[in-house]
Amino acid sequence: MGLDKWLKPEDNAKKIRNDKESPNQTKKDKSEKAIKKLHEKPSNQLIKCILICPNAKCKYQKIIMKKELTDDDIICPRCNKKLKTKKV
Repeated sequence: MGLDKWLKPEDNAKKIRNDKESPNQTKKDKSEKAIKKLHEKPSNQLIKCILICPNAKCKYQKIIMKKELTDDDIICPRCNKKLKTKKV
């Protein structure tokens, strides 16, 4: 009877230690997955475009990150020519 009292707390202590380690590991895994999801979503939704004016005297450039480019984005504000687009 005396030995049972001493053996049970040791087994429970080991179980408690194992239970405490597993949630920490799952939190790290979840946080890593969340970070990866955050990085993937903007790249899928937004498109990064470099717009360059073809006029050599103008040399206007701008970088836009949008889902879709509008007609106003494609026209150069300085010389009113159509800008060349490069998707990055």
